[in-house]
Amino acid sequence: MDGPLPLVVLAASLLFAAVVLVYVVLDRTPDWGLLGVAAVVEAATLVLLVVAAVQVGGVDLSGGGVVTLFGYLVAGLVLLPLGFVWSLAERSRGATAVLMVAGLAQAFVIVRVMAVWP
Repeated sequence: MDGPLPLVVLAASLLFAAVVLVYVVLDRTPDWGLLGVAAVVEAATLVLLVVAAVQVGGVDLSGGGVVTLFGYLVAGLVLLPLGFVWSLAERSRGATAVLMVAGLAQAFVIVRVMAVWP
């Protein structure tokens, strides 16, 4: 996965977490704007998954590298929707903070994807 795509997804995930932090500080619950930002991060992660699937045949991932790579990418696709379900079900400041943690976890997953990719 050469190129700027993983870094763009990482930056988008961190930006999402920062925006959610503002929501937590202002004691606001998630709204459609925040859902839109999350959708952009999800779409970028999905593009990253497709690019990895196309390029994985041309690289040497030893051991369980392929499973690890796609495990991280699938986890990245699941984190934000789960965080949103939680934050919309509870509608509290703490639940909004859970969404921020999901954004940070998304960023960590992308860092791990970049570490696994040779």
